Amino acid sequence: MATHKKMLFPVLIMSTTLALAACGDDEEVTQPVTDEAPEETTLPEEESTEDASPSGGTEGTADGETYGFTDLSVDVDMPEQDDALDLSYEEERGQVEAEYENKIDGVDLSGDEAFNEMEQGLSQLDITPDTPDDEVISQVVEAFGIDSGFKKIEIEVDYADGSDKNYEQTNQ
Repeated sequence: MATHKKMLFPVLIMSTTLALAACGDDEEVTQPVTDEAPEETTLPEEESTEDASPSGGTEGTADGETYGFTDLSVDVDMPEQDDALDLSYEEERGQVEAEYENKIDGVDLSGDEAFNEMEQGLSQLDITPDTPDDEVISQVVEAFGIDSGFKKIEIEVDYADGSDKNYEQTNQ
């Protein structure tokens, strides 16, 4: 009886360790990240990340090289819903994390799913630290299909050159 208990303990420890190791960062993007708009494909679920880099989506590129920024955060308040849209893209040391939440449509995504939702909009942005504030806001609104009737928009961008800027517009 005592030998069964001795054998059970290591098995329990190993299974717990494996279960904890399987828990990862849900926000991490594992597919390749490019500045090209995604092609419409209907690949089966198991094939959709076949070319994914196991260490993240931007392996082989310098931080910010793909879009010109390493971090983009957009928060939109609508007249009927505060925090109606909240999206973030963060690229650090070749790793990408993405989150996308649209409360009006009931969408809450992270990781590859969030990146897939944002990728086309990200690829449409052509912003630099020198881009006028109103142009940055206009590009973000258009790229992500944000209703122009928003109450408030806040955009935070960390550019590849190390500078960071905040943009804000409130509509009455």
